Amino acid sequence: MPQVPISLGVRSNSGRSDFAARLVNCYAEDAGEEAQSRWQIYACDGFTSFSTLTGSGAGAVRGMLNLDDTTLYVVTGGRVNRVNTGGTATDMGAVATSGIAYWARNRRDTDADVAFVTSDAVFKVYRANSDVTPSLDAAISSSLFNSLCTLDGYAIITASNGEFYISTIDDWTAFDPVDYVQTYMTLVRGIVRGRDVVMAGTGQMQFWQNTGAADFPFERVTSSPFGCYAGGSMVNLVASIDGVLVETVIFIGTNTDGAPVGVMMLDGYSARKISPPALDRVIRAEASPAAIRGSTHTSNGHVFYTLCGTDWSWEYDATTGFWHERTSSGIARWQIADAIEFNGGTILGHYSSAALYQMSTSITPGSATTVSLRHSDDRGNTWTSARTKAIGASGDTTTRVKFNRLGQSKEDGKVFEIALSNAVIENATGNAMTVVTPPVHAFPNPMRFHAFYVDTTPGVSLTSASKGALALSVNAEAVRG
Repeated sequence: MPQVPISLGVRSNSGRSDFAARLVNCYAEDAGEEAQSRWQIYACDGFTSFSTLTGSGAGAVRGMLNLDDTTLYVVTGGRVNRVNTGGTATDMGAVATSGIAYWARNRRDTDADVAFVTSDAVFKVYRANSDVTPSLDAAISSSLFNSLCTLDGYAIITASNGEFYISTIDDWTAFDPVDYVQTYMTLVRGIVRGRDVVMAGTGQMQFWQNTGAADFPFERVTSSPFGCYAGGSMVNLVASIDGVLVETVIFIGTNTDGAPVGVMMLDGYSARKISPPALDRVIRAEASPAAIRGSTHTSNGHVFYTLCGTDWSWEYDATTGFWHERTSSGIARWQIADAIEFNGGTILGHYSSAALYQMSTSITPGSATTVSLRHSDDRGNTWTSARTKAIGASGDTTTRVKFNRLGQSKEDGKVFEIALSNAVIENATGNAMTVVTPPVHAFPNPMRFHAFYVDTTPGVSLTSASKGALALSVNAEAVRG
């Protein structure tokens, strides 16, 4: 009986009956027509400890800024820290409230102003590592501040009542109370894309540019009939999309009534939806939209946008256009809340504790990797017990694993789930990568499955090679009559 290749699946998009492919802690890469299988699946990167932040106690990493590749500023829990390239943290004082912190810096080479505004109205400025937060005029709606961005040396601060304020150029301690404009919408976030300042409201988005006008330098260029559902989801991203290098913004979009419509990507002054229905349902079910966080990082030629809620994490690969899911040991979400490029690497911030990590593609697991197989004959509602085989310690760069006697399916076919243990090492804890295949069937006939083969990349003698699933195949036949 011939051995027939089957699809690994390239993305997560569980249907309402869970009858669809899933990738958890792994992503698809196009290996080309010449490869054994064009789409191959590789484990996401792991991470190692980088810094334990000081003076903060327990609390999420709320926001980070890379000043100059030698100093990293972090809001964590109720404190502000600065961290050097060796991971040594210095406490810089307290910060009230618990909202997301949006950082920026001005253009001065020495004694640059470094500032953040939290989503719940805290505004701080540091110069030469000293707190120089200005005393704002009573006419400025500082109690409604909710985000910060910068363009052409201006600090641009949004307020939830629709106003946004600008500082003096490259002096972020000086704000004239008349240097503001009213957008006439409930503002969620301000972010810069190229020469545009994107003002995101709950049901509308406006685009402003610096025209140098005498009375107020920023003028509105246009507006669009969609808004932003969660300010923390909004991230600036640069990636090659459809072969063109673009700077764009990704966010959870809304209709004009403020209801979420999915994850959107700006395309000029329009936006296109990039999220699958499965993720849209997760977003709508989120109990705390204000807690949703987005971040970006790059690895192995891929640019990722990560979106995390209270108990879920999904990741978009801008290089392929595919989504996959993330989890960590013992929890249903990825334990990372933020990511930033720093000193040639990627620094990650924990979602609930004062800890920073460094992403790594070269972490040796502490024990042999195994391949586990389960299968389902009822659209993934129930599964067989897992069958497990060891790989990874043989010294081979690829290993084929065979599972025999898989039984007969109904007309819907079988859904297979394979899991590679110790594929993602998170601060010495091994996590599995999981692939749920599209259904294998010969509809409308049942099928009898004699053997299932998994071609894997286990690494050489437990070294740091990325784990992966290169190809799947089966010996199976349709049962007719």
